[in-house]
Amino acid sequence: MAEDYVYKNITVERGPLDTSGRWPKAVIRFKLGGEELTYIPMYWTDKGLFAQFTGSRENAERLVSIIRALGGKAEVKPHGYGWVVWLTTEGIIAIRNNGWLNAVKSFVDELYSKGLIDKDRYEKLVRDITAGPNTAKLAGVEFSVNYKYNAIVVSYNPRNEDFKNAAVDALRTKKLREGRDFTVTEQDRGYRISVIKEAYAKALEALTHSGLKEKEHYTVYDKWREIHVKKDHKDVIVNALKAAGLEEGKDFTVKSNKQYEIRITYDGLREIQRMALKGDVEAERFIRELEDVLKRRYGDNAVKKLMEVLTPAREEGTLDLPLAVRDEKGNLIARVVDLKYEFVENDNPVSHCAGENCRLRIIAEYETGGERRQLKMEWYWTKKQEKRGETKVTYYREMTYLTVIDDVEAAVLRTLTGRRVEKGKARLTAGAMDALRRFKALKNAIDAWRNGRPHL
Repeated sequence: MAEDYVYKNITVERGPLDTSGRWPKAVIRFKLGGEELTYIPMYWTDKGLFAQFTGSRENAERLVSIIRALGGKAEVKPHGYGWVVWLTTEGIIAIRNNGWLNAVKSFVDELYSKGLIDKDRYEKLVRDITAGPNTAKLAGVEFSVNYKYNAIVVSYNPRNEDFKNAAVDALRTKKLREGRDFTVTEQDRGYRISVIKEAYAKALEALTHSGLKEKEHYTVYDKWREIHVKKDHKDVIVNALKAAGLEEGKDFTVKSNKQYEIRITYDGLREIQRMALKGDVEAERFIRELEDVLKRRYGDNAVKKLMEVLTPAREEGTLDLPLAVRDEKGNLIARVVDLKYEFVENDNPVSHCAGENCRLRIIAEYETGGERRQLKMEWYWTKKQEKRGETKVTYYREMTYLTVIDDVEAAVLRTLTGRRVEKGKARLTAGAMDALRRFKALKNAIDAWRNGRPHL
């Protein structure tokens, strides 16, 4: 069945709203020439839209071929008694066929008219349906783009460890560094043991002799013939099944419920912007897609935040001196007239150094009230360890602590780094150093120092 023919000629119809089950639902049917080809039930789960079909493999594959013909993405997976195809809210929105979108929109409209979703959720769903998908692709990895609490979140949730490793390798190929440009976290949610129909009764009997307690150590899902078990008790369950004569791989399978997230950091976004400025077509397209998604889905404030994140990379090496310094009322109170730097090792200035004991001293000279002053920042490497999900991540990051002596010096520091700084103790990190890279006098020195980052 040619995809172009299906896209142009298929008819999508929505059935009546059904509120008799756990979740409100409506069946979406696909027809060609008046004949029904397949269908998929769509639900409202309080968390979002969700569509799921369960049936024979042949029917599931037919449904997937139609979804793909309409521009969506879906897969057939074995599950319980049959084969399953499912779509979350973003997968539903990604199908940009008018008939499909009209069916989805009418379902949402009726949910709202019956009081099954509130006004805020309804308006957001309508905006998202109208705006389209929230994804941007880099290195073959499709990232979700979200904006919440004045923060841009660019993330990918691989379905298993193989997909996670492939994505990490692809990002490393783009010269992005784990820990700085992107992070990888995982949450271990135990294991899922699927049992074939003929062995299921025997498996349940084996569980009663395992010494573990249902709901405390494991959970049974009869509908899908599955046993969900915590990681610490997986071997006990597997050994109990084997002791009952069941064979792994034949009578039952064991799969990890581990969840992964790969997230591109602001440092990573700036690094991708640098690639784009150097002519990397893929990086340039990714930045464009990122801006497009934020504009469509979240509006001008989200785009403004992206520009704020990317500006240090876009202006690197372009700013020259002198630089006017103004107070919060816009009054000119000082001028930065010179920027210098020194590599420092063991408290002594050196021509160059690298590693954990290498520091970068930046000296800003400014004029105020007829006198010339200096502001010094000494940057150093600090080792940081974080727990992200079930994973401990160790990395080095740049940092400086300094004492700001008065309001003028605070204004100078704000002007140079773009960071909110007040009189007193101040701590600056990578974002401030990125801002300092905008200046011609400092860019090469900062790059050289960062290239000497300590190895773990």
